[in-house]
Amino acid sequence: MSAYRFSTAAHFDACLFDRADRGGSRAAAKGLRPFAPFGRTATLYATPGGHAPAITRAGEFLWRDGHGVLHRLLACAERPETVSAPSAMGRATRIVATPRGLWVAGDSTVELYEEEALARLLRVEFPGEAIVDIAGNARDGIFVLVEGGALQAVPVDCTGHIGKRIDFQGIANASAFVYLRRAGRFVILAEERLSWFGADGGAAIRVLPVAGMRPCFIAHALGGDGERRVFVAGADSPSFGGGAFVLTFDADANRVGEVPLDARDAPANGIAAAGNTLLVTGPRGLLRFTAADTISDGADEVSTTLITPMLQSPDREDARRWLRIEAATRLPAGTSLEIAFAATDKEQKRDALNAIAGDPSLTPSQRIRKLREEADVWRAPIVFHGQAGDAKAPFAAPLFDVCERYLWVAVTLTASSGARIPELTTLSVLYPGRTLMEHLPSIYQRAEAEPGNFLRALVGVLETTTQELDGRIASIAAQIHPSTAPGKWLDFLARWLGVPWDDALSPEQKKAIVLRAPELARGRGTRAGLEALLESLIPGAPRRFRVTDRTADFGFAFLGGEGCAGSALPAMLGGLSRSSAELHSRSFLGHMRLPCANQRDDGTWQLAGRIRVDVAASAEERKAWEPWLLALIEEMVPLTVRVELRWVSAHALRGDRLDGTLTLEARPAPQLGSGAVTGLARLPDGGARLSPSGPHIGTRLR
Repeated sequence: MSAYRFSTAAHFDACLFDRADRGGSRAAAKGLRPFAPFGRTATLYATPGGHAPAITRAGEFLWRDGHGVLHRLLACAERPETVSAPSAMGRATRIVATPRGLWVAGDSTVELYEEEALARLLRVEFPGEAIVDIAGNARDGIFVLVEGGALQAVPVDCTGHIGKRIDFQGIANASAFVYLRRAGRFVILAEERLSWFGADGGAAIRVLPVAGMRPCFIAHALGGDGERRVFVAGADSPSFGGGAFVLTFDADANRVGEVPLDARDAPANGIAAAGNTLLVTGPRGLLRFTAADTISDGADEVSTTLITPMLQSPDREDARRWLRIEAATRLPAGTSLEIAFAATDKEQKRDALNAIAGDPSLTPSQRIRKLREEADVWRAPIVFHGQAGDAKAPFAAPLFDVCERYLWVAVTLTASSGARIPELTTLSVLYPGRTLMEHLPSIYQRAEAEPGNFLRALVGVLETTTQELDGRIASIAAQIHPSTAPGKWLDFLARWLGVPWDDALSPEQKKAIVLRAPELARGRGTRAGLEALLESLIPGAPRRFRVTDRTADFGFAFLGGEGCAGSALPAMLGGLSRSSAELHSRSFLGHMRLPCANQRDDGTWQLAGRIRVDVAASAEERKAWEPWLLALIEEMVPLTVRVELRWVSAHALRGDRLDGTLTLEARPAPQLGSGAVTGLARLPDGGARLSPSGPHIGTRLR
C-alpha cells in the first residue's frame, strides 16, 4: 500500500510541533515526545554561596563561590575540587562553556580561557558600551549583549573576530539573555518582561510579563540549555507565600514545567542546563536537578502536539481516497494518544490552511492553535489510553470513509502525574493500493460508495484492527534470516538445520554458524568442515586455533634402503607394545611380557584416528567456551575419531614462516605465572630485580 511515512528526523522536521522535545542529540528528534520534567529533589554541592554555573563539553560542572574561588566537579567524581581561577572568572556572573574554552565578561570586555589550565587565550574590548550578558552561539564563539544607545547582540568567534551586530527593537534596560541555537531564538529578560526574538533580531515574536508567570512572580536569574529550553528562576510575592521556583519555557514561549526551590536556596542567581541536567546556584552553593522519565507525583500533566503538512491522495477510478492512520508509540499506563484529522476538497480552504501553517509571523505553537480553530474541517478525534508495560504498540485510526482529497493529521500525546513519558516513533498515513474490498463480489463493492455503508465500515474495522497480525506475518522472513533473526529464532533455525549448537553461544557466534550452515553440512566429517566451525566460533586473523590430524598430517615412519626412500619427517613411529608379544621364533626373554588383566592391545591403533585441536583463548574466554566447545567439535568429526582439545596461549600457535602468521615482536617481559611462555620469556641479566610493579625488589635472580 502507498503511504506518507514519518519515521526519520528529516521527515518530522516537515511537521509543526507544540511543546515537543526536539533536542538534536536525543532520539526525540526522530519522533514526538513531551519535555521530560525535572525531578523535584536536587543534589546539593555546598559552597560559600554559588554563582555562574556552567557545563563543559566533557560533562564537568563549574561554578564560583561567594569568595571568588572556582569549583570544578568532574563527570565521574562525587565531590568538587577547588581550582585557582583568574580574577575575571572569580568575579563573573556568567561563564559560557564552548568547545574552544570558557568565556567570561567584564564591564566592557570579554575574555576566553583555556578549559583545563585556565590560561587566558584572548581578550575583546567594547569601549563605550556596557556589556549586559553573554551567551553561547551555534559555533565556537559567543553572543555579547551590549547596550550603548541601542540593545544589540554582537557575535564574537573563537579568534576574537566581531561579526555583524543584531538589533533588538522595543526593548531596553535588559538584565540577561540566552540564545537557543536549535530553534534560532534570542530570549531577553528586561523590565520584568521576557521577550522572544528571531535569529535576526528586530521586533519581539512573543512577550510574557514576568509577574503573570506565577502570582506576582519576580525573576532573579535567566538561563537556557542552548537548544530549545529557557529557565527563569524567581519567587512569588510574599503576599502569595513567597515560594521560589524555576520555570521552564520552550522556544515558542510555552510553559512546559516548573521546579520548586527550597527557601534556603532563594534567591537563585545562576542557571545552566544541558540535556537532562539543570544546575542552579544560590546561597548554599550548587543544586543539581536531573530530568526523570517519569512525571513526579503531584506535578502537572504534560502534553505535546504534532500536525503534519498537507497530504494529498491521488485520483482513482474507484474513488477511494484514504485508508487509515497508523501510529507506532510507546504508550505506558497513565498516558493517552489522540489522533485527529482535517479534510477538505475545497482549494480555497486548502490555501487558507497552508497559509496559516507557513505564516512566518507566528510561532509553530501559534500556527497549530490557529489551525485547530478551523472547526469546520476537523473530525472528532480518536483517543487511545496507555496500558501497563513499555512495548511500542501500533495504534490505527480508520480513514476509509474520507472522500476529500486534502488531509492534515494532528497527534497529541498526554501524560499525567506518575506516568512515564510517552513517545511517538513512526506515523504513517495510508492511501489505497489494494484493500479487502477488492476481494468481495462486485455487488458489495458497488455499495461501498453509499454514505454510511455498514459493510465498508466492517471491512474498514478489520483492516484497521488486524495490522499487528499483518505486521507479524510480514516479519516472518526477517525472523528466519540469520542476519536479522533474534536469539530464540536462531536457536530454532540451528536445530532445524542440524548444525553443531549450544544455547550458551554468543549472538555473534550463533549468527556466524547459521550463516555457514550449508558449508558445515557439506563438510561434516572433514577437516574443512571442522575448520569452518572453528572459524565461526573463533573469528579473526591470524587464526587462533590449529587442527592436527596425526595420521593425515604425519603418517607412519618407515625405513628406507635397497632403492626405497624413507619417510619424510615429521612422522609417527608406531608398533606393538611389549604386552602384545607372541611366542614364536623372534621372542626374546626380558623384552616381552603377557598383558595384565583387562589390558587392551595398545598398539598402533592408539595413534590412528586421533585429532588434536589447539585453541588460543584468554582465561575469560576459556571459562565461557569450555562447557560446550569440545562437544561441538565432536559433532563435526567421524564417530571413530577421538578429539583432544588443548588450551594454549597465542604464542604457542605462532609460526616461523613468512605466511601471515609470523609476528615480529620483542621478547615478552619475564614473569612467573600462567602467562609465562617457555622458550619465549627469559629472565633478566644479572643485577635486575622483579616485583609486581616492575624490575625492582630485594631478591636478586642469578
